[in-house]
Amino acid sequence: MGVGVLVLVIVGFLVLMNQNKPTDEANSESVLPQSEKMEMVESSVKVAVKRSIDGKKAILNISGIPSKYEDIDYEFTYDTKGGVPRGVLGVLEVANGAVEKEIVLGSCSTNVCTYDEGVEKVTVNLKFNSPSESRVFEKQISL
Repeated sequence: MGVGVLVLVIVGFLVLMNQNKPTDEANSESVLPQSEKMEMVESSVKVAVKRSIDGKKAILNISGIPSKYEDIDYEFTYDTKGGVPRGVLGVLEVANGAVEKEIVLGSCSTNVCTYDEGVEKVTVNLKFNSPSESRVFEKQISL
């Protein structure tokens, strides 16, 4: 009987481990379509990223956005001091041709944050969406 319980525990452990493994599909998810070539956003658009005073956040600032764009899909990625890739995805609503977003360099849960160390550069991928078209912006920026 003890062997049967041990086998059940091992099988259960293996099933749980396989459920928590990220799939290649999940790892390849991106704001920017990989199969279709999109035009770059207009040169009037200016994108800047700076570190917050406390160093725990990055501040994404986008200005000069033409009025035709209603929202912006964003993908913000970076590597930690230990080389662990991290990232944030989201959508920004455009108001008056500009957007500013604070992005935590780490993770937060129930008002407790763990901040990543050693973040020196970030990659910003943006997709500007209007009813008739989408255009992209991509740049690696040093903090």
